[in-house]
Amino acid sequence: MLNRRRFLQNSTAAIAAGLFSSCDEDPPARRPNILLILSDQESERYGRDALSLPNRARIERRGVRFTRAFCTTPQCSASRASILTGLYPTETGVVTNVDANSMGVPLKTSTPNLGNVFQRAGYQTGYLGKWHLGNDGGGLDAFGFTGYRNLRGQELANAAVEWIGERGEAPWLLVVSFINPHDIYRFPAHLDAPIRPGVTPPHSGAETLQNAPEPQTRFLRGDQGKVSLHWDKETWLRYRSFYAGLIEEVDGHVGAILDALEAKGQRDDTVIVYSSDHGDLLGEHGLPFKGPCMYDELLNVPLSISYPRAMKRGPTECGAMTSLVDLAPSLAGAAGIEWPIAPPGVDLAALWRDPLGEIHDQIFAEYYGKQKWREPIRTIRTREYKYNVYLNGGEELYHLRTDPYETVNLANRTEYQSLIETLAKRLHAWRGRIGDREYGV
Repeated sequence: MLNRRRFLQNSTAAIAAGLFSSCDEDPPARRPNILLILSDQESERYGRDALSLPNRARIERRGVRFTRAFCTTPQCSASRASILTGLYPTETGVVTNVDANSMGVPLKTSTPNLGNVFQRAGYQTGYLGKWHLGNDGGGLDAFGFTGYRNLRGQELANAAVEWIGERGEAPWLLVVSFINPHDIYRFPAHLDAPIRPGVTPPHSGAETLQNAPEPQTRFLRGDQGKVSLHWDKETWLRYRSFYAGLIEEVDGHVGAILDALEAKGQRDDTVIVYSSDHGDLLGEHGLPFKGPCMYDELLNVPLSISYPRAMKRGPTECGAMTSLVDLAPSLAGAAGIEWPIAPPGVDLAALWRDPLGEIHDQIFAEYYGKQKWREPIRTIRTREYKYNVYLNGGEELYHLRTDPYETVNLANRTEYQSLIETLAKRLHAWRGRIGDREYGV
């Protein structure tokens, strides 16, 4: 595997030329359409064995599946702001959910995002589905998106089909934001959901929380997790089966949108991205839904990118670490658009040139709180280790190579203190770069 520094130096030309510059023929003169499809609360860690996703496979047939893509925070609004702007939550100011029950503030219309950046570059821009970033009472025109409609399910898919069918020759960018599998929160009303073939139980239980920071136990026993306190192995299998059905529901809607692209004759000229804002705990550590923790079940999200006109090779799987802050500069690069400000992420062009390369030797994430519960966490993840600092007190260190399900917290072991000091310094430096003043940098 290439050294990261040398890899990036060798890929400078590819990055400057955009995401798909390394195809087998020159990119077409026409700027590509951009279709960004988002699900809600979908974890890459669920795996594919128990899922039937024929339409995801259609996207990946001439594209790249990034298996180690990470969100910037496991909270809907804050992560969505990162996807749209290419910035971390601290930088956007949207650090948690924006709704009546939470402490979040709306995304500023002045912040460059996919809507206003692409619109100014001559793109027709649209947004359909879940927004969750405030300031949407009169539509999203101030953000650069016209014709906003807050729909879900089949109605959302139908609206996307209609929107695509109405486009002319000018290039366009459309965000289609589905609500599921977020409806996993409805599972307590469906405890008799059938168990699907191939579904496996969680790898760990609540006993692993004994050495984890206290907020995780508080979430389980006194917050949204308490509904699961007495669930047995069979119930968790039903939970994970119900979750799989919600993912497949979204895939069915994606099929209608892909059909519309093909009917329009624009499938080959469209960059298609499928991703999600954050994951779900899936019952690992005895925890449902999402809460004050930074396990990979929450942070590792699906990411598939396709551009059939330029991608002449077959499906490619890339295991390099990527972040959702990489999406905005990557899509801008594919369209030949210069992002107005220097983003913290990078163009993923280098990984299309060499899927075995690396663009990040570490990934950062942050967490502010949920609803009215404030529990800030900061995270650094390398290929081998993850270090979490709970700013109200507590820390975690996991050796991901030997403990991929993060069950053994090594933070209190003497032999790891030197490593913790190194990771803490890197985390400290990153916090300084993004202007993170929460409890000092």
